[in-house]
Amino acid sequence: MCGAGYCAQCEIATPTGRVLACQAPPDAHTGRRADPLRPLGRMAERVPPWFYERRFLRPRRLRRLPLHLLRHLSAAGHLGPAAPPSPVRRFSEIEVETAVVGRQDLHPGGFAVDLADGSLALGVYPDRTLGVLRGDDLLAVRFENLVIATGSHLRLPPIAGNDLPGVIGIDGLERFGLAGGLAPGLRIAVWAAAEQAVAAERLAARFGLEIVWMSDRAPRRLVGRRQVEAVDDGRRTACSLFVTGARQPALELAMQGGAQAALTSDGLPIVALADAPGWMRVVGGAARRSSGLPDVPAADAAFACLCEDVRVGDIRACVAQGFRHPELVKRRTGAMTGPCQGKLCSALVLAAMRDLGVDVPPTRSRPLTRPVTLGELAAHA
Repeated sequence: MCGAGYCAQCEIATPTGRVLACQAPPDAHTGRRADPLRPLGRMAERVPPWFYERRFLRPRRLRRLPLHLLRHLSAAGHLGPAAPPSPVRRFSEIEVETAVVGRQDLHPGGFAVDLADGSLALGVYPDRTLGVLRGDDLLAVRFENLVIATGSHLRLPPIAGNDLPGVIGIDGLERFGLAGGLAPGLRIAVWAAAEQAVAAERLAARFGLEIVWMSDRAPRRLVGRRQVEAVDDGRRTACSLFVTGARQPALELAMQGGAQAALTSDGLPIVALADAPGWMRVVGGAARRSSGLPDVPAADAAFACLCEDVRVGDIRACVAQGFRHPELVKRRTGAMTGPCQGKLCSALVLAAMRDLGVDVPPTRSRPLTRPVTLGELAAHA
């Protein structure tokens, strides 16, 4: 969906282990990944949330045993070839006046942390310390001022069918086009505000794509079985890709450093910056205060969290059961705890709860732009 590695929705098996397709070479794919449990999943989607927990985890005094077994199985590693071990990194500490996360051109001369040059910000820690992975080094960067230009993430569309392969952000469309992954003549539908629609039109002309539907108002649903086949806004328009311009500011790092955020109330809701410490400056897409798109009611059948298979209807059922705080819903359903750490889904989950009259402060989340393994963080002094 994102084309950048943070949504973690495109894992494939390769001879060297599991990798994300958007970060793998074109010849890395070894074929369609079998999913023998998919029929069971289809059955589960047709019963109320926690159906099995309420009916089969009995007698109650023995409930701890099956729950322990489920936790053990869910924590088990992937079957198949083991990934190569990560190198042990060197650990060091440095002091700088200004650290810039995202774009070095925003503060020339500052210490820059940018995925484009292979460095990754791990988090903002006490005493104004920035954790950084850079090459074979693990750094503790102590700073006086911090500029955060982390941009924005794809915001999950709140419509049925939003889990179908073929839903993609405008940035992802450009990345796949540059990699040669878009066939000329491909039919695409675009949901975007005016500025992003212009960008989508440029990309369509550049890669020879045909825009068959475009609007700033979301369609009723996406239609398809194994992938997007059409958009339905009262009538069906056949397409192969649904390109979305809905964006969520990337505020995880800023919030770990003490910034405050809140769900917006104008248009399609996003979690936007509300306040920040004096030593922190948030700029660019991360400072965005509006989605620029009209709001649309979230469909019960839409996925609120792709990583953990939580639908909007599950969120509403959870609130109806008395879990009336985002942190409680997060723990009850698993929403916002998957590999993307809420980047795709936090705004959709919180908006669905607010529609039910629940106070919705943003939940805590990990700030990494892309998932990393614990092995990648191993270092020696």
